[in-house]
Amino acid sequence: MEWQQDAKELLDELLKPIPVFARPMAKKGIEKSILASAEGKEAVTKDDVVRGYIAASSGNMREKAIKMLKVKGFDVSEYENTL
Repeated sequence: MEWQQDAKELLDELLKPIPVFARPMAKKGIEKSILASAEGKEAVTKDDVVRGYIAASSGNMREKAIKMLKVKGFDVSEYENTL
């Protein structure tokens, strides 16, 4: 599956707060969730990245993920079914 450039950039931006040593493992888990969100599509979009990012975050980390998305200007109410 192909990734849209803006989707790749968003994922990289969302991963920045994660400590460098944990980032590769976190990225792998988040990408797995993103690809599940984008199943059946030709390309991964920013919307898929947001859905996958929220779905991959659990517990206390989910609150931080939502806060980060809000700072980036995303209306997380659109993703209520993922929450």
